[in-house]
Amino acid sequence: MDTLLNEIRKRRTVRAFRSEPVEEDKIEAVLEAGRWAPSGKNTQPWRFVVVRSEEKRKQLGELVPQRDMIATAPVTIVVLKHIPSGYDELKDAQGIGSCVQNMLLAVHAQGLGACWIGRARDPEVEAVVGAGEDEELMLVLPVGYPAEEPGEGKRKPLEELTRYI
Repeated sequence: MDTLLNEIRKRRTVRAFRSEPVEEDKIEAVLEAGRWAPSGKNTQPWRFVVVRSEEKRKQLGELVPQRDMIATAPVTIVVLKHIPSGYDELKDAQGIGSCVQNMLLAVHAQGLGACWIGRARDPEVEAVVGAGEDEELMLVLPVGYPAEEPGEGKRKPLEELTRYI
C-alpha cells in the first residue's frame, strides 16, 4: 500500500513536453487503465479519441487556451461521454472522473506526463475529433514525455479536509 500511495503522491500535472513520440503500447496501457475504472451500473460511458496527427492537434490547439500544451504533446487523448451508455448525468461525470484518474496514474507509472484540460461540451472540439451526435466532450488530455521536472505537490492537511462523526 505504501508504494501505491507514494506513486499517487508523486504524480504531477505536466504542461511541457518533449517532442519524442510516445510508444503505442504505453498509450494502450493508459486507455486500458481508463477502461477498467468503476462507473455507475457499469455503464462505462467513456469513449476515447487518440489524436496523434499534428494537423488535428494544431486544430485542437486553436480552440483551447492551452494551445502550447496540445501543440507540443505528441499525443492528445480526447475523452467523450457516450450519452446512450449513461444513465445519470452526475454519476456518468463521476465515472468519467474516475476513468481519467486511472489514466493519469497510468501515464505517471510509465514515465509520461499529462494535463487534464477541463474543456467540456464544445461543439468545435467535438467536430475536430469526429464525435458522434450521441457523444459529448468531457476533457482533453495532452500526453507525452515531460520536458521539465514538475515541482513538489502541495495539499491541505488531512485534518483540514476530514470530519469524523
